[in-house]
Amino acid sequence: MQILETSYIDLAHRICAGDSHAESELSRRIAPGVTQIIVKLTGNFSVAQDLCQETLIIILTRLRTNPLSDPHKLPAFAAQVARNLVLAERRKERRRKTDSDNEMVAQVADAEQDQERDAQRDSAAAAIQTVLTEMKSVRDRTLLVRYYLRGQDKKEICKELGLSEPAFNVVLFRARNRFLELLEKRGIRGSDLFCLAFL
Repeated sequence: MQILETSYIDLAHRICAGDSHAESELSRRIAPGVTQIIVKLTGNFSVAQDLCQETLIIILTRLRTNPLSDPHKLPAFAAQVARNLVLAERRKERRRKTDSDNEMVAQVADAEQDQERDAQRDSAAAAIQTVLTEMKSVRDRTLLVRYYLRGQDKKEICKELGLSEPAFNVVLFRARNRFLELLEKRGIRGSDLFCLAFL
């Protein structure tokens, strides 16, 4: 007897209610299609994996806070988010090329601004180290350090921690949120600091 998969409507309602199993199930079901779309658009599987994770994070965040009016269209919504992320990535690439062309102009930048940026990075690094030590969950801390600071491969981390890749995406997303909450409790603008230090 064939077991029918949970409908997207049921998954959306359960995610809105805070069901982490529904989040993992949705990630498992839409990740392959999203990855395929991005690979077709970029021709790069590594980029597709990263953008697929970003797509899942955006979708799960949306479903937790502002459910879709028609959850049947979740796959189409995911596909559109993926395409938008690819377009944004292409725009970033074009900006990088422009920046490279203007390298001579950048070299004339004020030395004081460079020193200020260095000081901000040092301050960010110190704040991150402090907040990481304050995190109660060893798994959260381990994931953030290994994936973002050490740049370790997602599959390797999943294998060692016994996580599926969709579960890894969800756990990493929550760990980042908890990390940012701790930063903000210390009076630090979490999103800016996170971008400066991790990206």
